[in-house]
Amino acid sequence: MPRRPPYVAYLRVFEPVAHLAPAVREQWTSYAASSPERGLIEAAQFAESVRWLVGRPPPAPSASVSADGLVLEVGGELYACPSQQLLRVWRQLAAADDQLPDVLAATLPPVLREQAAADLAAYLREGGETRLFTRAASWHVPVAWFVPFAAPERTLELGAGNRSLRYRTTMASARRRAARGLRTAREHVHDTDVVAEIEQVARWLEQFDHRSLVELDYAALVDLLDDVHLRGDDSAADVASGLAALAEGDALSAAAAYRRWTTRWQRVALIARAS
Repeated sequence: MPRRPPYVAYLRVFEPVAHLAPAVREQWTSYAASSPERGLIEAAQFAESVRWLVGRPPPAPSASVSADGLVLEVGGELYACPSQQLLRVWRQLAAADDQLPDVLAATLPPVLREQAAADLAAYLREGGETRLFTRAASWHVPVAWFVPFAAPERTLELGAGNRSLRYRTTMASARRRAARGLRTAREHVHDTDVVAEIEQVARWLEQFDHRSLVELDYAALVDLLDDVHLRGDDSAADVASGLAALAEGDALSAAAAYRRWTTRWQRVALIARAS
């Protein structure tokens, strides 16, 4: 049975295929007609990551960029989020000192890092896609990731073998909430890391087609949590109400909302440390 990546959540952008260049549109339309299930795609990506991580020395990444990814059909329109597995590997290898754990970065042969940097440069010279459509976080969901979403946009599934928790919204709504949340955070939040994270999300969203969809996927994080926890997970509502309270000058209500959010995710952090 294929495995999905363990305890990693994703923030993704799905762009509308109908507005892409004709060749790219045809490619995604054909891919969607035979696309495997989301779980199989994630499992394949996980297997490739494990193959690279456990290799000593790690195998050199392929020089060819695959065209796989996740597709959605919403309202009769097709949307695509490319996997970009190789682009992410190139970037991590080329900047290993900053993006990889110290122990792993120290074991990478210099020639592998140099080749990754050269392959990335060649890819960019040829006009390759530079935007990363997916952001990933291990063992948690950053508070800034909830800012673009509203509580009614949550979809929860608890069926046997098909548990999931996702938020999905339009790009217009995501940008509006991110911009409003960033203004509020700059004025009232004294944690500079949180402000910087919201700013990063807001800037990231501006890179994509305004007709896109934005999705927050708990993915395999749901495997850490029981059904009761997932049913009661109102993280997006807590973040939204906290920011709204700050904007209105209601510090007590804002603190209560943030306390609900931190209490929920502290439980997940305890599980992570025990694993």
